[in-house]
Amino acid sequence: MDDVQTDAVTGVVLTAADVMSSPVVTVRADTPIAPAAALLASHGFTAAPVLGRDGNVVGMVTEADLVRGRFSSDAAEATTAVLVDDVMTPPPAALCPDDDLADVAAAMVASDVRSVPIMDGAELVGVVTWRDLLRVVARHERTPEQVRRRRGLRA
Repeated sequence: MDDVQTDAVTGVVLTAADVMSSPVVTVRADTPIAPAAALLASHGFTAAPVLGRDGNVVGMVTEADLVRGRFSSDAAEATTAVLVDDVMTPPPAALCPDDDLADVAAAMVASDVRSVPIMDGAELVGVVTWRDLLRVVARHERTPEQVRRRRGLRA
C-alpha cells in the first residue's frame, strides 16, 4: 500500500490528518442503542467513537455492534435498555494526525477494524475509515494537495 500513499517523484507522504473526518461525531457510552443507531444513520457513518463520562475515548461503536445489540437473543438484555457501552468495540490503538497513511491502513488491517480514532495527545481530532482510504485509492491521490483540492480546501 506504500506506493499508493507516497508520491514516487516528490516523496510526499499522505498522513491521517490529510484524509480524516473532522470534526468528529461521537456518542456517549451511556446512550441507548436506538439513538446511537439513528445518529450513525443520519450522518451516513458506519461507526463513531464512544466517549466515557470523562470525555475520553473508551471505544468505537459500529453498525454491526448496534445491530447485534438490538437483535440479541439474551433474555436479560431483552428486558433492559441496551446501552452503547454494552455493545461497543474496545478502541484500537489510537493513531496520530501525523501518522503515515500507509501505517494507518496497516494498523486497521492488523486490528481488523473499519475505522480508527485519530488523537492529538488526549484530544480526539478525527476518524479515518476504510471509505477515506478507498477514496484515496480510487482517485489516485498521492499528495495532501490533491486531497485538499477534492475536499474543497485551500492547498
